[in-house]
Amino acid sequence: MRPARTSALGLAFAGAVFGGCASAPAERGPRQQRLCIDRREINAITPLDDEHVFLKLSAGRFYLVTVRKMCGGLKLARTIAIDSPGTRVCGDSNSLLSFEYPAVGPTRCPIEQIESVADKAAALELIESRKGPE
Repeated sequence: MRPARTSALGLAFAGAVFGGCASAPAERGPRQQRLCIDRREINAITPLDDEHVFLKLSAGRFYLVTVRKMCGGLKLARTIAIDSPGTRVCGDSNSLLSFEYPAVGPTRCPIEQIESVADKAAALELIESRKGPE
């Protein structure tokens, strides 16, 4: 009969599976759902300010896109495009908003968030509701 041997790796595995791991990250509450859209469905991109653009998609769908804190010159941009590694555009900072600022040239800003809105007025209202006291 063979004697039972316990290895350090076996103990570590058993501890992680059955007893939890002390270095495991703490729960951060409910995950925020990430919204993605198909880049081919975008019909129009309109800048609202230096942090937000309004997207009009096919089938009467509208979205508010927020870029990473102040993308200087976005409101005055001549041309705006979405630069994404694939056809899906997500608010995960992997997709970029590209535009040409008149005096500076090409600029790119990471997209942080995409939110569905009813229309342009609703998008402007949402932006206004998030502004802090001035």
